[in-house]
Amino acid sequence: MSELLIHLRRQFTALLLTVTVALAFSPSLFAIDADVCVYGGTSGGVVAAVQAARLGKRVVLVEPGQHLGGMTSGGLSAVDIGDPRSIGGIAREYFTRLVATYDKKLNWDQPFKGKGGPATGGAYSIEPHVAERVFDQMAAESGVVILRGARLKSVQKQAARIVELLTEDGRHVTAKMFIDATYEGDLMAAAEVSYTLMREGNAKYGEQYNGIHYTQKYEPRAGHQQPGTNGRVPGGQGVWDRDFPLDPYVVKGNPDSGLLPLLNDGDPGQQGEPAPGVMAYCFRLCLTTDKANMIPVAPPANYDPARYELVARFIEACIANGDDMDLRWFSKHDPLPNEKWDFNTATFGGNLPGASWEWPEASYDRRIQIAKDIEDYHRGLLHFLATDDRVPPKVRDDVKRFGLPQDEFTDTGGWPHQLYIREGRRMISDLVLTEHHTFGRKVAANSIGLGSYGTDVHEIRRIVKNGVVTREGKVAGGRGGFGPYQIGYSAIIPRQSECENLFVTFALSASHTAFASIRMEPVLMMTSQSAATAACQAIDENVAVQDVSYDRLRDQLIADGQVLQWRTDGADVTPRTITHVNDLAGIAIDDDSAIYVGDWTKSSGQPSPIGASYHHDANSERGYKTAKFIPDIPTSGEYEVRLLYTFHENRSSKTMVTIHSADGDKVVSVNQRKPVLKNGIPQALGVFRFTQGTSGHVLISNQGADGYVAVDGVQFVPLEIAKEERSGQRKTGYATSAR
Repeated sequence: MSELLIHLRRQFTALLLTVTVALAFSPSLFAIDADVCVYGGTSGGVVAAVQAARLGKRVVLVEPGQHLGGMTSGGLSAVDIGDPRSIGGIAREYFTRLVATYDKKLNWDQPFKGKGGPATGGAYSIEPHVAERVFDQMAAESGVVILRGARLKSVQKQAARIVELLTEDGRHVTAKMFIDATYEGDLMAAAEVSYTLMREGNAKYGEQYNGIHYTQKYEPRAGHQQPGTNGRVPGGQGVWDRDFPLDPYVVKGNPDSGLLPLLNDGDPGQQGEPAPGVMAYCFRLCLTTDKANMIPVAPPANYDPARYELVARFIEACIANGDDMDLRWFSKHDPLPNEKWDFNTATFGGNLPGASWEWPEASYDRRIQIAKDIEDYHRGLLHFLATDDRVPPKVRDDVKRFGLPQDEFTDTGGWPHQLYIREGRRMISDLVLTEHHTFGRKVAANSIGLGSYGTDVHEIRRIVKNGVVTREGKVAGGRGGFGPYQIGYSAIIPRQSECENLFVTFALSASHTAFASIRMEPVLMMTSQSAATAACQAIDENVAVQDVSYDRLRDQLIADGQVLQWRTDGADVTPRTITHVNDLAGIAIDDDSAIYVGDWTKSSGQPSPIGASYHHDANSERGYKTAKFIPDIPTSGEYEVRLLYTFHENRSSKTMVTIHSADGDKVVSVNQRKPVLKNGIPQALGVFRFTQGTSGHVLISNQGADGYVAVDGVQFVPLEIAKEERSGQRKTGYATSAR
């Protein structure tokens, strides 16, 4: 079919359906039949609808609210993009078109250049109303029929196929293929497809960050470092992420007085155990400093300053820490065009932990109430920060500069119409993406797009642990240095026995912490475009979604500009190989077997030369932390000693290492900003004589360090074997992907 005929067919179909809707006497008196029904007018929902329409199908986009674009037009204006080179298809087209309205161009062939933080914002920062306008335009140009205010009531199935979608106001939609592009997975759940709301726990999939989780850098402590001009301390942690040992009780020191507001009751639990709970939600506010375009942020009718006593105690702790506080302590905020700012959250910011738990399975009416509760909390917080005497004057004055813009969210008084649903239901399908995929230890087959963001989990609970306020569930880190990873086709389709004509592109099949990386808007736009393409091919071939030819699908995705594989040296992406101690010559000791003094943090933020993780000193308590490795020497003799670590620009350039051998002690300074491997072989600390037994050791200290001190292991190699490895006569056992 020619492009002209396809275009004419789309326009005629859209006109016919629009007239049908307009002439209907009542919503309950008409039905709509389409080839593809997309439920959820999110960013990905619009992309899916546009793609299916461009492929010549009759498409209806059913949106329970009144606006298109989801979070991309609902306040998430400093877009979390990851690596721009991994974004393709209509997602790239959309953002290119969007920033062109500001006479900007995006360098899609260049990696993101950060300033000490994650890959966020920059040229991708836009105004919400402009984002929504572009979504509306693209849908209209493609001939997509849009039903707004159409809440899902139920679906009708015949065997394993959805045949009809019924809305609360009585509208009926029949289609051959359905795409669930909601954040919550509402259509998937109505179709009785398997899903979970549990944090699975580390044991289920062999993960590290799942289940109940406490990250050491977010454990309450005093002595936080002061930030640079970008609001971040060395190592990248922002002042909006500070955790102090705050007293949680109404009467300080008295548990019988009860918990303060903003705290969740419950047992802290054990690290890695399975547990319920989804990430905290918030509103991503778009605020302005333009007085001519400003609506003051009014407090809620039920405002009570006592609700924010915990915030006051946080302020006390910050002042005692020597912090020169400003608004950044309560919200990371990124500049937008026309004197506007995108407000994110903080330790005490827009997030309201616990309020989100009920949302995914709540009714639409109940969701309105939950959103209002979070709005009231956030309005009250801003009013508290602007008016309460306990807040430093600098913070009060900073908050007072901002207000809601008159030209944004005009039907809700400048407040966003979209709550930030960071996590809802997650489908359980034949493929469940896990940390093994996002960290590169496995590669998902049949790629339909790439993910590239870090592991970003917002807190699940704010509870009492060891007598102080603690954020549970929060993770903010990398993925072991691995590049963009593949999202497999099987992660967006249900098990065939459950449904044969449904795609789930937002609430896709992934573990809790894998989803924390996948969940970025550009990525979900790409999964949605791929789903729409597969839906059209399933219609053309009259097959179930599980039986779509991946070869044919891949060819179409590539033709449409999707990025399916990540190539750095011309080779296909391969799983990262983990090097184990038994793979190495001599005596190799992993970091898990070291003897530690002080609190060291276990991490997998960078690829490890040995094992899947390493330890670092959190760049704190300098001079008080050591890690000792004691070998059991089988035969007296000379050994080449190698220190294994993960290098990075934030590491110490003068890490002090003491080798205690039969010849006494020798102190060596190691620059951990340089790679540990050279030509696949670790650089040596030197050759040392050890006697049989456990009299020798290697001690790593953070004394005098000028950055993070990392320890991943130590290897003691008999001198003759070391010479063979360095001459190429013997393999070292280190993986080529090790650093």
